[in-house]
Amino acid sequence: MRRILIIADDLSGAADCGMACASAGLSASVVLGDAAGTLDVNVLSVDGDTRRLPPREAANETAKLLRRYRNEEQLVFKKLDSTLRGNIGSELAAVLEAQRNFHSPSERIIAILAPAFPANGRITLRGRQYVNDRPLEETEIWQRDERRSDSQISAMLQSAKLTSALLDLDAVRSPDSLPETMSKLAEQSDVLICDAETGEDLRAIADAAAALGPGTVWAGSAGLAYHLPTAIGMGRASRTISPQQLAAGPTLFAVGTVSRTSREQARLLASAPNVTSITIPPDDLLAGNHSLKWQEHEHLLSNVLENGGDVVALLGMETEAKIDVTQSRLLAEALARMIVPHSQKIGALVVTGGETARCVMQACGIAALRLVAEVEPGLPFAVAENWSRPLPILTKAGDFGTPQTLLHCLEFLRNLDRNPEAAPQQGRKV
Repeated sequence: MRRILIIADDLSGAADCGMACASAGLSASVVLGDAAGTLDVNVLSVDGDTRRLPPREAANETAKLLRRYRNEEQLVFKKLDSTLRGNIGSELAAVLEAQRNFHSPSERIIAILAPAFPANGRITLRGRQYVNDRPLEETEIWQRDERRSDSQISAMLQSAKLTSALLDLDAVRSPDSLPETMSKLAEQSDVLICDAETGEDLRAIADAAAALGPGTVWAGSAGLAYHLPTAIGMGRASRTISPQQLAAGPTLFAVGTVSRTSREQARLLASAPNVTSITIPPDDLLAGNHSLKWQEHEHLLSNVLENGGDVVALLGMETEAKIDVTQSRLLAEALARMIVPHSQKIGALVVTGGETARCVMQACGIAALRLVAEVEPGLPFAVAENWSRPLPILTKAGDFGTPQTLLHCLEFLRNLDRNPEAAPQQGRKV
C-alpha cells in the first residue's frame, strides 16, 4: 500500500497533520513513537515526542523513527509546528540525511518547507512567520519558549548546516513558472522555503512540488498537508466507523497548557450546563498523590465523573508564568497520573497541548489513535486504537482555536450517537 509517513515532534501536531490528510478520504492513524504494531492505513502519523529534547537527541530520535516506519513506496512528511517551536533545523536535517541514504546518490533529494496554516492565522512572508498578522517574535507563543533566538526560517536551517532558497509570494503565485523555478532552486539548495498567505498558495506549492520526485521531503504544518493527497493523486473513499461502536459517558477535558487561548476556552466551557471545572495549582500536582491537596482534587474529579458530569481539569497557572521544559513535562506527567485512575469512568477525552496529550495517553496505555473527522481546522476527532474501549478522543494544540472551541468540542461529543453498552460502569452517587 502506498502510504504517507508523517513524523511529528508532538502528539497534537501528529494528530492534526494526519487528519489533514485523512480529510481527503484516506485512512489514517496516529502512533506514539515506535510502540505501534502493523497498522493497515494510508497515512501513518508518528509522534516522536522530540520538541522538548536537545537538538542532537531530537535529530537521532527523528532519524530512528523514519527508519522504523519507512517503506519503499511512501512519501515522507516532516510535520513542523506552525509557530516554529521545537528543533526545526536539526530534525529536518536528520530526515533529509536519512531520506538521501535510502535513495541513489545520483538522485537530488531536497525538502519543500511551507509552515503556513492560514486557517489558524499562521502565514509566511519573506521567509518569516506571522501569527494573526503579528511577527512571531511579538507573540505570546514565541515569548514563552525560552530556547528561541531568531525567527528567520533560513537562520534556523543554517544552524543545522542546511542551505536554503526562498520562493516568495510572487513566485508562488506564478503557476506557469513555479515548477521550473522550484526545479532550478533545488539544484543548489537543501530546502526551499515557501511563502504562503492562503490555502490557494499552499495548494499551488503542493501541486508544483509533486513534480520534484518521490524522494522529496515535505515539511510544514497541517496547512500544507491538506493539499498533499490531491497533489500526489492519492485521495479515495475513506473507511468509516459506525457511531454505535463508540463508548458513551462523561467527557474529561484536560487543559495542561499555559496558553492564554486554551485558558480562555476553558473558562467559557466551565459555564456550560453540567460541566464542573477543577483548577489544580502546580504545587498541588508536584506534591504527589500522597498529599492532602492532591487527594482533594482527585476525590472531586472522581465524584463528578461517577455522577455523569463532564469535567475540566485545568492547570492552575497564571498565563504570564513561564515554566521551563523540565517543569512543563513534570506537570503534564503529574496531571496524567491524577487522571489515569479514572480513565475507565469516562466516555470521551479532550486534551489541549501536545505534551499533555502525550502524557495522558501514555499513562492510560493508549498507543495509537484512529483518525475519524475534524471538529475545526487543526482539531481532529479520533478513537483509541486497540484499547479497552473505543474511546472518542479530541486533541488540540494549546494556541489553536477561537474562544468557543472547547464549547464546540462539548457540543460535538454530546451530539455523537454512542453505544450505552460501551459506557463506563457508574459508581454510587455521593
